[in-house]
Amino acid sequence: MNLFARLLKKSREISTFDFKFHLPMSNTLRSFIILILSSLSYISASAQHNNLFVGLRYGAVLPMGEFASHEFGYGGYALLGKSIGAEAAYFITPKLGFGVDISSDILGMAAVYYADDYKLSEPSFSDVQMLSGPYKLSTYMGGAYYKVTLSPKLHSTIKLMGGLFKGRTPDQLFGVNSDMAGKIYFWKTASNASRFSFLTGASFEYNLFDHVSLLLKADFTYAQLAFKYSNGSSGYTDHLNMPVFRLQPGINIIF
Repeated sequence: MNLFARLLKKSREISTFDFKFHLPMSNTLRSFIILILSSLSYISASAQHNNLFVGLRYGAVLPMGEFASHEFGYGGYALLGKSIGAEAAYFITPKLGFGVDISSDILGMAAVYYADDYKLSEPSFSDVQMLSGPYKLSTYMGGAYYKVTLSPKLHSTIKLMGGLFKGRTPDQLFGVNSDMAGKIYFWKTASNASRFSFLTGASFEYNLFDHVSLLLKADFTYAQLAFKYSNGSSGYTDHLNMPVFRLQPGINIIF
């Protein structure tokens, strides 16, 4: 019993020491808890105001102007293509925000029309056949967003952006029947070019759930790219104006 009494007394001394030792830390712990709660309240308030969104889009890209023209020696003979993109923006006020937009496009080429026009341009060619790959475009943009509320669940966003416009021409295989040289085959290797450009666009967005919305986005961008080619021992540069219009349905995740 004496041993038990000594152990009980010792345990009380340890408990008292622990309590006295940790008591000064209670103010720090209380401040830390308040800081956590304040941070959570700020995050919750930000989420309720839908300050941030990220989204994916997939749709069509329409070539315009010279890029879509079928005028030989001038136009790009580009066809309606497919476009996929991603977008993210943060709104510093309920209306004004800043974000980034990335898109990748693939557009076919009207090879049959180009081959026919190529044949007409060279009287010595009795026939021209052609296989062509697609045009490939990509844009990397950043800029400002402006949001207009149309109803509690519907709003429109307008944006103006600047960034890099990159293009790649198709790889092409030609088979030519020439009156002087007979059947000739030659390969035209793709060329890459890039340039700073601007993008303007607008979207209509409907809030499907608290943090998920559906949208329809339309944008327009343009660049004149200089594509360099090698022709045997010499080379040449082909300048092509490439305006494109995109129409992309998509989905946004809102934070």
